[in-house]
Amino acid sequence: MVNFKFIFIFFFINLLYSNNKNTIKALWIVRDHMVKPESIDRAIDFAEKNGFNHIFAQVRGRGDSFYNSKFVPKSKLVVNDFDPLKYLVNKCKNNNLKVHAWINIYYLWSSKKHPTDENHLFFQKPDWLDRVENDKYIIEKIFLNRKKNIYINGEGFFLAPTNPDVNDYLIKVVSELSSKYSLDGIHYDYIRYHSLSYGYNKIGVSIFKDNNKFNDYNLDEDFNRIFSDYKRRAITEFVKNANVEIKNNLPNCIISAAVKPNIYDAKLTFFQEWDLWLSAGYLDWVVPMNYAADNNDFVKNMYMIKDNIPKQYHNDIIIGVATYNQSARSLGKKINRLRKMDFNNISIFSYTTFIENPYYWRRLKKYF
Repeated sequence: MVNFKFIFIFFFINLLYSNNKNTIKALWIVRDHMVKPESIDRAIDFAEKNGFNHIFAQVRGRGDSFYNSKFVPKSKLVVNDFDPLKYLVNKCKNNNLKVHAWINIYYLWSSKKHPTDENHLFFQKPDWLDRVENDKYIIEKIFLNRKKNIYINGEGFFLAPTNPDVNDYLIKVVSELSSKYSLDGIHYDYIRYHSLSYGYNKIGVSIFKDNNKFNDYNLDEDFNRIFSDYKRRAITEFVKNANVEIKNNLPNCIISAAVKPNIYDAKLTFFQEWDLWLSAGYLDWVVPMNYAADNNDFVKNMYMIKDNIPKQYHNDIIIGVATYNQSARSLGKKINRLRKMDFNNISIFSYTTFIENPYYWRRLKKYF
């Protein structure tokens, strides 16, 4: 026998959820869709028609810009003198769609081909790159040899958070964005180290050794603990200082960051102490990228967040979910599970899937 009372309650709850104007429904729009007016118009139209109220639009991908900057080289993907971010902000000015400038912080380059722009940081500031210990490829600047393809280790090349010049430069990036554009938010991505073994930028290590009286590396437990604290603190100082700069320019700007969903892995492996960033007020939102396709892993990440982050901050947590590695039905079930756990704010990665496979969104929309 059909339980109509249960069905009514289910749909009533979903109706309340879908009509709650305070619920954050965000969409990541990758830079490929930020190159010309027609593609931006298409993304805006999709977001508005399908109930999204925030977009994270990627305007800094690999050390280049999708906006007009005085010092950041413009992406070669952008046509002529077009300013994608200005166009996006102006188009969304009088509607309910909030624009967040999505910027990759420490991620610099990921292609086997060299940048084509001579002004790219890859060429101009090779000493700013992070590295593992005794990394001959970077220490001897072999990667600059244009006669050969670049050797890509893991995700590619990262800037070094422990190099003060790097963070000063990045403060200039967020300062220019927040002073020049009427943004609703600035969204950090790749605000982390490449992996656990990174952090050996020459300048950064020199400062660490001077401050801690270490003459040579050693592998004892005390050294590892102090060095890890130093690496972690370097990113936190950037987040703290960037908050001051952005809020001075745009007091109501929402500062957010995409972070690893496992708070222990984030802190110990990638040196993201995002629980501190949120509780200290350095960030307004955190967006844990819970991209796990396996449902057990997904739920495990959520309970780790729920059990370790005080409830007063739960409304400032926007759960990032992925489309690229699972079916619409699988993702829809995860969205329903989030609601049951009282995590109603979500962000979907990414818009690209919906353009390449419109059927995916038609299947997912009923859960959204």
